[in-house]
Amino acid sequence: MTIVALYARVSTKDKGQSTENQLPELRRFAQAHDYTVYKEYVEQESGGTGKRSEFQALFADAHQRRFDLVLFWSLDRFSREGALPTLQYLNQLQG
Repeated sequence: MTIVALYARVSTKDKGQSTENQLPELRRFAQAHDYTVYKEYVEQESGGTGKRSEFQALFADAHQRRFDLVLFWSLDRFSREGALPTLQYLNQLQG
């Protein structure tokens, strides 16, 4: 059984990427792949920094191995800090 975390972050520019639109799609994807959802992390802050409360909670739970995968709408919903910081975050999750 694969346990997943869902991560959604508000978009101030593109209303089509609201958390209300992201979460149902992420839930459908998880259900279609028989994933068990551990928790939904919903961020209302900008993605320009890693100092987001739900983002930090996601990493804390990842380090405790509470889930196997993180699902997010698109890479820019995960982080907007640029390619290198985003890759570093993804590597931290993998470790």
